[in-house]
This record gives sequence, structure tokens and C-alpha cells, in this order.
Amino acid sequence: MNSTVIPAARRTGRPSARWAARLLSAALLTGAAGCGGGEAAAPPDLSAPPTNVRWLPFQGVSLPHTDQGPTAETDGAATGFEHTPTGAGVAAVVHAVRLSIADDGQWSNIAAREVVPGPAKDEWAVNRVQLSISGPADPVYAPRMLGYRITEYSDQRAVVDVYTEYSDSSKAVNHTIVEWFAQDWRLRLPDPQSTTRPIDPISELPSETVKLEAPK
Repeated sequence: MNSTVIPAARRTGRPSARWAARLLSAALLTGAAGCGGGEAAAPPDLSAPPTNVRWLPFQGVSLPHTDQGPTAETDGAATGFEHTPTGAGVAAVVHAVRLSIADDGQWSNIAAREVVPGPAKDEWAVNRVQLSISGPADPVYAPRMLGYRITEYSDQRAVVDVYTEYSDSSKAVNHTIVEWFAQDWRLRLPDPQSTTRPIDPISELPSETVKLEAPK
């Protein structure tokens, strides 16, 4: 009986070709799915309000404490804000007010824990040393929080307008920036050379304002 032996090259050639074709088809399909499939991540909700809002006094001004922060208060400094737009908004409100009304024994610690280091902070400290605040804010000038509006946001930086009202019913907006620094939202003070006004009078709140009204 005659027998035929198929050389290895010939015996494996066709199955290898078919297998390679299958692998190529699978790769192409996978690539197509990777290019066209999947959904883009939803943008952050800049208007999500804080939850479980409590109002606690600081130097005669009611400030918010929420689920999004602050989680700690040490020697007048409030820290521990959620890394979200809501956390950034609450941080902007808290930091801006605390820094402006802190007394002589509090301001240096607040600046160290709530403000981004840099020339603006250094210049602010030089000017603050020349002032003296020994007690609570005068009710005539003490601001009442109304809310905030985030106009720009990224994981590292948020531009936040903070809205306040005063005893004569006048309203103002404080233009602030907070940055994610040392695992927390901190206030970025305006550049010393900036000519932009940090505070402007307003007649009414924008419709996009996240309401955060302190009790009267």
C-alpha cells in the first residue's frame, strides 16, 4: 500500500492562513468598536446644590457647613471640601468670607490652610499685618450669604461668583477662584498686578445662581 506524507509546511499552511484571517477580522472589529463605541462622560453638574446645609456662626457671620464640606475646623480655618463642583462652590463661599473677617489671632492660620501659596498671598499677609480686627464683624457691614455661580470648572480650578447681601439690602458679587491644592479646594487670591475688580455691586441674582441663603 502506498502512503503519502504531507510535508509540515503544506499541512499547516491552509489552517494557518484561515486562522490568521480570523484574527485579522477580530482585530478589525475590535478596532472599529473602540473607535465608534462607548459614550462620552457626562459633563459635571455645575448647578447641583449642596446637601444637608447647616449654618454656623463665624465672627458674627453665618457660614454654610454641608455634606460637601467643610469637614474640619481648626483655629478658625475650615478645610475638607469634596472634589466636585458643589464642593468648589461651597469652598469659595467659606474661604472668601473667613479670610476677610478673621480676627488677629485667626487670620494667619486661615491663610495658611485656606489660600493657595504665592505672591498674592504674601502681599495680602503684608497688608493684613497693618490692620487689627479684634471682634465679630459689625452687623452693618457683615455679609449675608445668598449663593454662588460657577462660571468655569475643571478638576483643578473653578471660577466662582459669590453673592452676598448687606444690612441696607444692597447686593454684591465677589469674583473668586478656587484651586485643588494639597487635596483640597483653596482660594486663589487675585494677582497683585491685576486691574480686574474683585467685587461688583448688583441689583439681582442671575438665574443660574445656586441658592445658599443664610438665615436673617
